[in-house]
Amino acid sequence: MYFEIISVFKRWAYVALALSLMTGCSTGYKVERDGVYYEYWNEGSGQNKKKIANADARTFEELEFDCDCSFKFGRDKNHLYIDGKTMRNIDPATFNFVGNCIFRDNKSAYFFGFYNDINDCAIKDVNPNKIKLISYPWSKAGDTLIHGGDNLILDDINSFKPIDKDWGLTKQHVIYKSKILAGADPKTFKVINSYSGKDKLHDYEFGKIKD
Repeated sequence: MYFEIISVFKRWAYVALALSLMTGCSTGYKVERDGVYYEYWNEGSGQNKKKIANADARTFEELEFDCDCSFKFGRDKNHLYIDGKTMRNIDPATFNFVGNCIFRDNKSAYFFGFYNDINDCAIKDVNPNKIKLISYPWSKAGDTLIHGGDNLILDDINSFKPIDKDWGLTKQHVIYKSKILAGADPKTFKVINSYSGKDKLHDYEFGKIKD
């Protein structure tokens, strides 16, 4: 009996600990009297809160999109915010979700699937009204093939078929990310892994013939 009581007590202690961790690890925006704050959790320093400079508390609102991403979006009359960061040159009023980690506003499209700088995610030279999704991270706009945030123009884009997230084929070309694999034969090309492949003539690595 004694050991059963101890076992039950331990189980309840674990549940209480888990609940306290869940409630203590909040992430998101909080509007207070003196401004807008972003709360986040850091394993090293625990729960943190930082004030978002120049955010307008009167017009601030959180945004939710039906997307497979973990970003926390917010906006006010002047700016869009992602995970508490102020986004430059994005129109908050027209910002919306397209699909496959692509978002848009009234003038540009943006890819947030992978990037080096979240403030440098605009897909250049693409009309957001013409974007058509293929499969992540591929899309197209007119004769422009888009891989993530990079693109290239293809004269036979309507024949493009993705092989996986890194490789694709048209009738005339083998595509590695946003590059045409020069000299590759699409009829005999086979993918080896995410960065290499081969056809009847050559082996290829990182978008070029292997030395």
